[in-house]
Amino acid sequence: MKTILVVEDSNTSRDVTTHFLQQGGFRVLEAEDGEDALNILRSRHVDLILTDIMMPNLDGWGLYHEIRADKSFNLTPFVFLSVLDEIEDQIKGLTLGVDDYITKPVTPMQLIARVNTALMRSERLSSYFFRNPVTELETEQYFRHRFVQEIDRCRAARLPLSLVVVGIGNYVSLVRGHAEWFAESASREAGDLIRSKTRSYDIVADMGQGCFAVLLPNVGEEKAQKWAEQLSSDWDLSLTWPDTEQRIPVDIGFTCDGVSPGDSNALAVLKKNLASFERKW
Repeated sequence: MKTILVVEDSNTSRDVTTHFLQQGGFRVLEAEDGEDALNILRSRHVDLILTDIMMPNLDGWGLYHEIRADKSFNLTPFVFLSVLDEIEDQIKGLTLGVDDYITKPVTPMQLIARVNTALMRSERLSSYFFRNPVTELETEQYFRHRFVQEIDRCRAARLPLSLVVVGIGNYVSLVRGHAEWFAESASREAGDLIRSKTRSYDIVADMGQGCFAVLLPNVGEEKAQKWAEQLSSDWDLSLTWPDTEQRIPVDIGFTCDGVSPGDSNALAVLKKNLASFERKW
C-alpha cells in the first residue's frame, strides 16, 4: 500500500481529498501546511506528496523548494492540487519540475489516475539507476551484473572474492508491529552503517526488505568472516517510534561465503543466502 502525504490548510478540502485517496487504496498522512509536512517527513516515509499552494507558514512553492533541496526525496513524486487554475501558475509549477499540477475541482477517478501515473513514472525512473539516489547504495539489478563480472575477473586472476549478505533480523516484526515506513527507515539507517564500514571499491547493494549484499574484492572468506563479525559486534542501531518515543532496536544477521577462486556456482550461493533471510522473516 502506497503512502500519500496530503498537505492542505482547509480541513474540509483535506478530508475530501483523503477520502478519495483512501477509496483508491492508498494510505494517507495529513498535514495542515508546509511546516507541518516537513515535520512529518522527518519521521515518516511517503511515496508521493500532494499539496495545495496557498497555505500559511510555508506555502506549496516553499515546500517544494525545501523538499527538492533534500536528496532523500530525489525520487518522491511531488504534485500540486490547487484552485489556482491560471495558466501562469500551472506553467510556474511545471517549470519548477513538479511531477503534475492538478486543478480543483477534480473527480475521484481523475485524482486517482493522476496520482497512479506519477507513482508509476517514479518507479520506471528508479529502474534506470545503477545506484539508488536516496540511499546511495547499488541497486539489486546492478549488483547482480557486477557480481558476475567480478567473479569472472577474480577467477581468471586467481584472486579471492567474498560475498557477505547482511539482513535486518527483525524486519518483518518492524513492519507488522509498527509500520512499513518504519521498517524502511530502519533499512536506510542500516545501509548507511554498512557502507561506512566498507572500502570505496566494495560493492554494497540494497536488495530490498531489509537485506543487503556486500561484495568484497580481493578478500578471502576468513577475512570476510572477521569483517562481518566486527560489523555485527559494532552494530548498535535503533529508531524512535514517534507515537511513544520508544527506542526500537534493529537486529542484524549475516552469512559469509568465499566465491572465488572456486568451483561453486556463485549466483546459486547468492540466491541461497538471500532465501535464508526470507525464511527467517
